[in-house]
Amino acid sequence: MVRVLLRFPEKIVNQPIIAQVLLQHQITLNIVAAHVDFHGGTVLIEVPREHLEEAVNAFRERGVIVSFPKLIEVDKDRCLNCGACYSLCPVGAIRIEEDYSISFDMQKCIGSPCGLCIDACPVKAIKLAREASLLGLNNERKELI
Repeated sequence: MVRVLLRFPEKIVNQPIIAQVLLQHQITLNIVAAHVDFHGGTVLIEVPREHLEEAVNAFRERGVIVSFPKLIEVDKDRCLNCGACYSLCPVGAIRIEEDYSISFDMQKCIGSPCGLCIDACPVKAIKLAREASLLGLNNERKELI
């Protein structure tokens, strides 16, 4: 599954675009996080890799701004294992291990739509990674370095 961030401008936020794409293209997707109001919205979804190009094209054709979310990077050398980030993570992507060290599950992390751990870290050991981008939709998604 590939995470995709959908941004809905105000003029189209009231349209059933996600439902249209699901029904028309028979794509199964998972909604990870969403914030939508009458001003617009952002929805973080997971799309099967084999349907990525089709889904991205379908959303863009309907006026949705499609991007690939920024993920966090953790500097383990700077991390104090204080747990400040753990207490704020809304998706359970941060764990305290048996040895009291902090570990991050990047499969659960929703990255830039959240970012609470970044602000909570007293030594700034957590930061946003640069945003991934598509290198042409017929190529595989560019991985974070």
